[in-house]
Amino acid sequence: MRLKKIIIISAICFLLLAGMPALAATPTVADISKELICQCGCTLTIANCTHIECGSRGAMTTVIKDKLTQGQSEDKIIQLLVSQYGESVLASPLKEGFNLLAWFLPFAGILVGIGIIHITIKKWVKKGKQSQINTETVSEESEDVYQKRLEQELKEFTEVGFR
Repeated sequence: MRLKKIIIISAICFLLLAGMPALAATPTVADISKELICQCGCTLTIANCTHIECGSRGAMTTVIKDKLTQGQSEDKIIQLLVSQYGESVLASPLKEGFNLLAWFLPFAGILVGIGIIHITIKKWVKKGKQSQINTETVSEESEDVYQKRLEQELKEFTEVGFR
């Protein structure tokens, strides 16, 4: 009985997951609007433009709606707007050519920073161990010399006093 329930639940999950790509494949105006920068000068995406009477947001949204009703894909609509407004309309740079630096440079910087921190910590630990070794090598004889000197200076201080 329990095995039967598990099989039924697994079958339902499989059928639901099989239908998900079809739902995700159809782009909406909101999906495309999040990937494009409004051209009114606000530097926000079309979906987030806060200008009340923004002409470019309205025009771009209309073009997106028209092209979606014609059945064009998201990539074709974005390419159309890029050809019309230029690459500056994209919210994220293309993953090709010189723009690859914008994608990989932050990660490379993080890795370099982690490497520098690792090397610095290793040097600090090594320096700490060396100073610990140096303090352990101080002999008892030299400690006696320092102890005698301390006692002598304290005696002189108590005899002369403070000022």
